[in-house]
Amino acid sequence: MERMTAIEVYEQKRERIRKFNLVSDLFAAKVFEDLTACQELCRILMRNPNLQLKDVKTQYVIRNLEGHSVQLDILAEELTGSLINVELQMYKEEAPFRRSRYYMSCIDMSILGKGKAYYELPSVTVLYITRTDFIGGKKGLYQIRRKTNTKSSLGIDLDNGLCEKYFNLRYPTRYKSINELLRYLENSDPFYRTKVFPRIVERVKFFKVQEEGVDIMCEIADRIKMEGKMEGKIEGKIEVILELLEELGKVPSKIVERISRETDLVVLGRWIKCAASATSITEFEGKM
Repeated sequence: MERMTAIEVYEQKRERIRKFNLVSDLFAAKVFEDLTACQELCRILMRNPNLQLKDVKTQYVIRNLEGHSVQLDILAEELTGSLINVELQMYKEEAPFRRSRYYMSCIDMSILGKGKAYYELPSVTVLYITRTDFIGGKKGLYQIRRKTNTKSSLGIDLDNGLCEKYFNLRYPTRYKSINELLRYLENSDPFYRTKVFPRIVERVKFFKVQEEGVDIMCEIADRIKMEGKMEGKIEGKIEVILELLEELGKVPSKIVERISRETDLVVLGRWIKCAASATSITEFEGKM
C-alpha cells in the first residue's frame, strides 16, 4: 500500500476540520480561550467597545457534589470583576430559562466564599446563543429585565446584578456588528475579511488552515472520540449493574446515585460480578 505524502496527510486533516464552526463546543472552546478573541466576542454582543477582560476559561466545570455539576462554554472575567457567561446552545433545550437560572446559581455558589456578604457577589451577564427563536418574538435579540409591578407602564428596574441577553441565529438584530458576528459563528470562513472581529477570524484561520492548529484540533477530536467510546462503556456497565440489582428488589436511591457517579471501569467491572453473585441488595451494598 502506497504511503501518503506529508501534503496529502495535511490536506486530509484540513478536510476533517473544515466542517467545524463556532457553534461547535469543541471549536469555539479553542478559538475563544484566547483572551483577545473572547474580548471581541463580548464587546460586540454586549455593545461595549471599551470592555476589558482579564481572564477567560472555556469548557469550565463547576462541580456540585450534592447536585448536578455544570460545564460552562465560556466564563470570562472583566477587569472590574464582573463575570460574563457565554453559552452556545445549538440543540433544542426543553427549559432554557431554567437551565440559565441553574447555571447562574452554580456560578454564585462557586464565587461567594463562606462568611462573605451578599453584596460582594459580582455582576454576571449571561449571553445565551441559540439556533432558533425559542422565545417566539421573531427577534434576534432579547434582553430580560426585572421590574416592579407599578402603576407606571415602565415599572422600576430591580438590579440584582444579573443581566440576561438571548440571541438566536434565525432572526437579525438591530445591530449590524452583532448580525455580522452571529452569521460568522455559523460559517466560520477562515479567509473572511472584517474590521469588526479580526482576532476571531485569525484564530479560526489558525485552527482550520495552519498546520499546527489543524494538528491540535485533530488531536482533540480524536481524544473526545475515544472519551465518547469510553463513556459508552461506562454507561453500559452501569446499566448492567442496575438491571442485576433490580432483579433482587427495589434499589435504594443512594445506591443508584453512587453507581451512576462511578467512572472507574475496574470498579464497575467488580460491581457487576458482585451484583451477579449477590442474593440481596444488602449483600451487594456490603461488598461495594
